[in-house]
Amino acid sequence: MKKIGIMAVLLITVAVLTAGCNVNYKQLLSRDQKAEEKLIRAEIHFGENEKVVGYIKNLGVEENAKVYVGGSSLNYLYDQQGNIVGSYNYLRVEYIIILPEEQR
Repeated sequence: MKKIGIMAVLLITVAVLTAGCNVNYKQLLSRDQKAEEKLIRAEIHFGENEKVVGYIKNLGVEENAKVYVGGSSLNYLYDQQGNIVGSYNYLRVEYIIILPEEQR
């Protein structure tokens, strides 16, 4: 009976301490999302026939991208292993072509 009382007090204490915190419990209980993110091989076209081939995480402004006042943005370009190899301004992008994955 004493153990149940101690467990109840500990449970209430933890609940009270975490009630005011902004904790994402689903993220704590789920697997690592970064390991599951799939990179998209793409050809990004800018004005004046400029293009870059690389990997992107999605076709819009990324979650971890920065958007500045006035509409410019900073998005990242990745290599096949997910390392950042460059960046681009989404405001200058005319269109993106999704490419098939390279054969190794």
